[in-house]
Amino acid sequence: MDSGNSNDRSYLDQIRIYEGAEKCRAALNEAFRKDVRLTVNLLNDRRLIFPCLYILREQIEALHIQRYLSPRNMIAIRIANQIRGSEASGTDYLSSRRDLVYPVLKWIVETGCDEEIPEDDYEKILDVTISVLINIYRDEDILPLVADLIFKRNRNGRYIHDLVWALFRVHDPRVLKLIAERIRSLNVKDAELAAELLNIDETDTPADKGDHDGRYVGYLHWLEENEPYLYFTEESFQYASKPAFSAVDMERKYIQKGCPSYDKQSSPPSDGDAGENLTVFKQLSDKEQKILSEYSKKIHDKSVSTWKEWLREPVSKQIKTAKARLEGDK
Repeated sequence: MDSGNSNDRSYLDQIRIYEGAEKCRAALNEAFRKDVRLTVNLLNDRRLIFPCLYILREQIEALHIQRYLSPRNMIAIRIANQIRGSEASGTDYLSSRRDLVYPVLKWIVETGCDEEIPEDDYEKILDVTISVLINIYRDEDILPLVADLIFKRNRNGRYIHDLVWALFRVHDPRVLKLIAERIRSLNVKDAELAAELLNIDETDTPADKGDHDGRYVGYLHWLEENEPYLYFTEESFQYASKPAFSAVDMERKYIQKGCPSYDKQSSPPSDGDAGENLTVFKQLSDKEQKILSEYSKKIHDKSVSTWKEWLREPVSKQIKTAKARLEGDK
């Protein structure tokens, strides 16, 4: 039984990929019948990937050979069992940082995301593992992989809500840029999901739905302008049919005070007329707040001194000026 291969796939993976899961299980049984040591060597092949270990996990336990597994494989099975709720007792691998666990979590995700295993628990294991890597280990290197997985699953009509929640737990505009790349996709489902996740209809992106490149460039321009005032809302598909995952803090944009974090925070106090105007601003409609904040940014970029004078004017006068100027620029 030759476990070598030119494609750098493990022997068991070759059988699973080209002949199917049942043939892979049969090969493991045959190896076990002939030589337990050979069986262990096949399982502990460093090239083995998580999908293969996952489909063999029950067989491994039935053959009582799990104690011979490599630390990576043993921890991976225990993580899977804990997520599936079948780990009766023992170590909690998910709720706190552990040096030995982190590379195994990473291996599960990096080798497991490219394949679809027709069992609900498999996707659940990937989703929870990704959430742990992001929330516990603060691993942001996996974000492109997570974004790819979300769009791949969406194309196939698979469940994405938990993955989307995990991705947006990273309060960083890089997430929005990763998603924005799909606006240009020729796949309709990709483009539509990207627009939905970015809440693009609220960004005044100057391009119709058919102009993918125009929408992409327009969104990036909008993001560059609004990034200092951006925050992540913590909304999700679990709690809203059309969540807004991120939004612009109009108050901060109006007074031109950005925030180093991307969390919603109360506006910093302003003195004198500016402080009184901010109080009035908070009582305006969303449409009027948007008009004023956009004009405030525009005039501030041109002349700080002119902006300061404008900010001291009564809000009613600010609105008239902003509407007239913005209309004139169209």
